[in-house]
Amino acid sequence: MPEGIYNGSIYRWFQIRDGPWKEWMDMEQETAGLVLRMAEGDSQAFDRLMEYYYPRILRVAYLISGSHADSEDIVQETFVLCWMNRKKIKEPEYFGNWLYKTLTREAWRYCRKNRKEQPMEEVFGKEEPETASVLEEVMMRSREKELYKAIRNLPVKQRTAVVLYYFNQMSIREIAGIMGCLEGTVKSRLYTARANLKQELMEENRRVGREITL
Repeated sequence: MPEGIYNGSIYRWFQIRDGPWKEWMDMEQETAGLVLRMAEGDSQAFDRLMEYYYPRILRVAYLISGSHADSEDIVQETFVLCWMNRKKIKEPEYFGNWLYKTLTREAWRYCRKNRKEQPMEEVFGKEEPETASVLEEVMMRSREKELYKAIRNLPVKQRTAVVLYYFNQMSIREIAGIMGCLEGTVKSRLYTARANLKQELMEENRRVGREITL
């Protein structure tokens, strides 16, 4: 399990819940066949892949770009590139990594072109917490906002490493392949990102007079 950075574990706030493991495993086994069919021009196979991966890569695009509108555009561009380059995908069993790599490049391009701050209500929604746990929910959301804000302030490549490692639970090796760098570079970016997040969160908590254990 990746190392925690906030109150013992970033997972406490950002654990990914993509549904039952059985469904995930079944789809992973199905993916290679769908990619081969897509390469031959099967649009139904492409639609099935898009249906499965869309919400997953949308979340990553959202966290990297910090913009709801841009994240939608990034995902659309990624799938356009996927279809256009379908015959160039050499290893269908690693399609997921190829897709995330393509998405990451598009997200970086958008970040360079148009730097926008992410409205916090877009991340957390505007729903009111249930009355039975109002105080607990408000406190949790307050800390989530602090962490999201701190992540948004990271340089884009540190932010990408954090998103892929903690939010998508990818290995250092997978992230290195997606980001096109050495494994040591990924480790360095994660280390620096954790240090930056720790410092910013501690400063914020000192500002509001709240202690935190990191």
